[in-house]
Amino acid sequence: LRAMAAALEGALREAAAALERGGEAAAAALGAVRAALAAAGGPAALGERERALFGAFLRSLAQAPRAARPEGVWQSCFLEGPPGLALCVLLEALASPRSVRLGPRRVLEQFVQEGRISAVMWEVCQQQAQAGSPDLQEALLNKIVCLPDHVSNKLQGKNPPVFFPQNYFPFLGGAVIQVLQRISDSLRGGLDCSISFVSHVLGKVCVHGRQEEILSVLLPRLTDLTKSDCIWQRICWRLVECVPDRWMEAVLLGFVADVLSRLLGNLVVKNKKAQFVVTQKVLLLQYSHTTAVLQNLLGYLSLDSLRRALLIKVLLELLETWGSSSAVKHSPPEQQQYISKAILICLSHLKEHEIESCREELLTSMMEGVKCHLDSSLPQIRCLGMIVAEIPDMVGRPALS
Repeated sequence: LRAMAAALEGALREAAAALERGGEAAAAALGAVRAALAAAGGPAALGERERALFGAFLRSLAQAPRAARPEGVWQSCFLEGPPGLALCVLLEALASPRSVRLGPRRVLEQFVQEGRISAVMWEVCQQQAQAGSPDLQEALLNKIVCLPDHVSNKLQGKNPPVFFPQNYFPFLGGAVIQVLQRISDSLRGGLDCSISFVSHVLGKVCVHGRQEEILSVLLPRLTDLTKSDCIWQRICWRLVECVPDRWMEAVLLGFVADVLSRLLGNLVVKNKKAQFVVTQKVLLLQYSHTTAVLQNLLGYLSLDSLRRALLIKVLLELLETWGSSSAVKHSPPEQQQYISKAILICLSHLKEHEIESCREELLTSMMEGVKCHLDSSLPQIRCLGMIVAEIPDMVGRPALS
């Protein structure tokens, strides 16, 4: 290994010198770098010293005059070298004079199109398993998620189509699936790796408002992969569980319209932020979600014994809000309708013994709420009161006439 590392160091130094001469000497030297890198075991086998030398070499290559860069060879050094380093150097090179940056811009475009973004993420996942540099990982996270913005800033808005957000983020969703597949293969092979960086990518993309683009690719594929594979279910649960709290809401709100139980597992039981979003924010603080989302969300809570306790807790909190005269007076009719729907859906999921355990509390809250609604001057609010007035029959009392 030492001999291979020494050979790579020698090839890198020779290539840096050959770039000044250009021509066939440069082509041969770059070919020697590629061969030495392959012999050393590829980018993943490089130590800190070799990575530093390779980074300096890539910077020299990106800044070299066009005539000194052998066409078809120099691009391969970026596409085959350490992917994180290559991405950073290519972005730096976009700030160069136009005559120099044209080549790096095209290589960056090729870098994305050939799936090297997934290689960057996989490289970080392996580094995290070995306690890699947090600062470097944060820098790469920013570059991956904000790549369209970085390119637009450097090129003054003249982005190639692959960097348009509507094209880039679905592509990034596909890259995430590729990394998750490699994580799945590693777990099946008994090897350690970390999913945390992928979770950070997902969270940051969603909090930047690009849920639809990335999840339109991710969710159908994950739904299919988790149907009958317990390892993929664990991967999916960990993917969401490792999203930082500050980004959790943006991710969950993108997930609420899909197959939650398989994709989230018992996340709402283990993660306080997720629990707040699902049981408080979506149900009590917002009221713009569709009936289908409410059915899916509350159905998710009902499908596991650990989550059913949250379903009952949610129902009692909904009834408390629904029965508050102040809330009825000061909240819009649309919110009252939303809460009424949620109450009816919750009740439809309760079993007889669960109703029995809190029957008196349910009836008291319902009767208070019915009175508040029937006393309202708004016809639609009174109508909601009359609809919910039929519910006591479901919990063991005659319906109000």
